[in-house]
Amino acid sequence: MWEEHWPALELFLAMRTQWRVVASMAGERRQGIDYNALYGHPKYARLDYDAQDTLLAQIQHIEAGALAVMSEQSHLAEQDVEERQQVTELVQHSVELNYHREEQARINVRELMNVVDLPHGYGDGTFVA
Repeated sequence: MWEEHWPALELFLAMRTQWRVVASMAGERRQGIDYNALYGHPKYARLDYDAQDTLLAQIQHIEAGALAVMSEQSHLAEQDVEERQQVTELVQHSVELNYHREEQARINVRELMNVVDLPHGYGDGTFVA
């Protein structure tokens, strides 16, 4: 990190709790730093206008990078949730198939056990499959 960017990083880190967050049915999303809080921060407010412009531009670059990373993390988390949902659905489908197979096997066994009317004189009357 270059020394001339250090003040911007320090101020960006000092603003880590000053993000604008939008909450919706889809979840929460960070919009960016609350610039009102930035403008009122002592490290920013005591600078002259040219230094403020330079510092603001640097902070905005850091903010853009942070938003990109947070967006990617959010996208990866959404993909993870979708993949887990797909796995859950596949497991449920597999369980249902196994249940139906077992139920069909039970029905087949019941049908075989219902063979009671064997021809007269056929064996000694024991079950024959």
